[in-house]
Amino acid sequence: MGEELIFGWTSCLTYETGRRRLGGDYFSRLLDEMEAKGMKRLTVMMDNCHLPPLDSYNHGLAWPVRNPRLRSQVDTKAINAHEDSEFFSTVIEKAKRLGIEIYLEIKYMGMRGIEPGYPGIEFWKELNAGEHEHEGAKTLRICCDNDQARQYMRDKIEDVVGRYADIDGIVLEHPSYWGIGCSCRGSRKKFLLDRGKNIFEAGEEEIIAWQNQRVKKVVSDLVKLVKSIRTGIKCGLYTGFSPEDGNIERYQRIRGHGIETLRDIGLDFVMPYCEGRHRDKERTEMERVIEYLKPIDVYLHTTIRRNPPRGYLDLPKGPAYIRHIIEWAKGYSKKERRLTGMTFFNEVNIPQENRNAVYETITKQHEC
Repeated sequence: MGEELIFGWTSCLTYETGRRRLGGDYFSRLLDEMEAKGMKRLTVMMDNCHLPPLDSYNHGLAWPVRNPRLRSQVDTKAINAHEDSEFFSTVIEKAKRLGIEIYLEIKYMGMRGIEPGYPGIEFWKELNAGEHEHEGAKTLRICCDNDQARQYMRDKIEDVVGRYADIDGIVLEHPSYWGIGCSCRGSRKKFLLDRGKNIFEAGEEEIIAWQNQRVKKVVSDLVKLVKSIRTGIKCGLYTGFSPEDGNIERYQRIRGHGIETLRDIGLDFVMPYCEGRHRDKERTEMERVIEYLKPIDVYLHTTIRRNPPRGYLDLPKGPAYIRHIIEWAKGYSKKERRLTGMTFFNEVNIPQENRNAVYETITKQHEC
């Protein structure tokens, strides 16, 4: 592990871009900017899975898929989603020349149009919930216990990593549970097989322990798949957050992300959420999260949007917050060497003053 923090951007091909159609020129200029400012990693979200009113223009996979089962989920508005206008491969090539790492963000989520390719796929459904499912939950929250969901994620990863095999790593987001227990057919069946009882008869702690076993199995399988495509690709997972009640351990275990589980998955690093939700206690709560995640290396997902989407709980960010959180990270990393760096989100949706604050503050490190 190097002594300097690895700073980078998390950017998107389509998410929060509105009606801008970002192409190779945009990312080429971004890479030049990153090199000039000493940034070493670009993480790119390869799809957009938000429903109206959050981002109604784009939705779907933003690369030209090869697997026919995935084609109904392609975002046809995305420039990179078509063979004749695909540009991301050239972005990777340029990044290599500049010494900038490329990581892909892969969501454990579905898109509208997933069901034709994966009939029988199921979505997380709260125990004792009614038959009606909210459109957002039905589209996004594919269940970790559903065999079609597992195949979908394997297909998606094989397709995108197979095409962009020269990347440095991937980061998985949302292979988790959204509460205690799921009542879909897959969850009921697997719980019965594993525990010998109906999930409705089990207590909370038994269900939580089982959810951690399931996440371990599901994510371990995907990590092994990635590394079988090309050795040397690093695998990370978005995880780590302090909830309102401050009970990090229980929050993590309910999601299936207890530290005992995370240690055994084969991850190279984890990415906790640093979103400013704790206001003046943000530094203290982030240190508690990082401590909980021992002994795994940590790369912070740092949200710096001034205008978060409607419905999001993170607060608007300005230059003062950005300078404050970067200076904290630089200081804290001197005593906690597992903190390897931080990425700033969302690069396509921040004002210039926030961008300037990032560059000015990270550059101070190189002047020391």
